[in-house]
Amino acid sequence: MVWVLEKKIVHYVLDMGFERVEIPVRVKFEFKVKEGVFVTDSLSKETLYNRHAVQKHFPTVKLPLLDREIEKTVENKIMDYLKQCGFVPDTSNDPA
Repeated sequence: MVWVLEKKIVHYVLDMGFERVEIPVRVKFEFKVKEGVFVTDSLSKETLYNRHAVQKHFPTVKLPLLDREIEKTVENKIMDYLKQCGFVPDTSNDPA
């Protein structure tokens, strides 16, 4: 069993209707790999982005909603990374 620690920058696109803003999100995540396979309940992550700057430039943005949307994006990017590394099988091309 091996623990893997990764650091990535993920970009979240905030669509304000009149403007699209790319928000860089710093992500640190770690997980266990056993026999070359990701251990599902082992993932932990920390995310960081400049909430103050977003709130200052876009005061109408609801930060709790933005946090949830950023978390979804981060989780999707982590899963894509795990699939690319071969730790999780990619089932997107499997017939239903």
